[in-house]
Amino acid sequence: MFTGITQTVGQVITNESHKKNNQHITIETNTPYFSEATIGDSIMVDGVCLTITHKTDHTAKFGIMRPTYETTIIGDYMMRQSVNLEKAISAGERFDGHFVLGHVDGKAEIVNKQVIDNTILLSFKPKESILMREIVAKGSVAISGVSLTVIEKTSQTFQIGLIPHTQLQTTLSKLTVGHWVNIETDILAKYMTGGQYVG
Repeated sequence: MFTGITQTVGQVITNESHKKNNQHITIETNTPYFSEATIGDSIMVDGVCLTITHKTDHTAKFGIMRPTYETTIIGDYMMRQSVNLEKAISAGERFDGHFVLGHVDGKAEIVNKQVIDNTILLSFKPKESILMREIVAKGSVAISGVSLTVIEKTSQTFQIGLIPHTQLQTTLSKLTVGHWVNIETDILAKYMTGGQYVG
């Protein structure tokens, strides 16, 4: 279980997720982010819950299942691409954000970007239109692992806003029209609509 509050940003230093018999990615951080992690721990990488298979204090290697490669943006990662990272929450910790499972429902494309005062507004169109049933105005959505509130929605798109803190602490402010992201819809909306999970 995660909160959607990005703890640090890492960089992809190897991506072998496309290989049939060696599906792995390796993430590196500037700080010793993985120092207290152990083999088998879950880390959310851009919204995808992945399991550590090898690690150092500054790096972690993760195995990638074929369905994960096919339904998320992991296969498109370039070397040194920045990714949002969050460790699984421990029992008893303060819970900010919203309930995020790390089970990506699909991909969405950025179709519009606006800057109004200090806020960046991003509009997304899911690749699978059925996911719009699970997007609720004023509800929650995780964009590449970042917990956000839906400002408004149409039949095909939805919009979120990035405050300055989110712009600084995550990768989202650097995205432009045409970029793709991972999305996880609101768990409550998922249950209400019958859970049309596509990923």
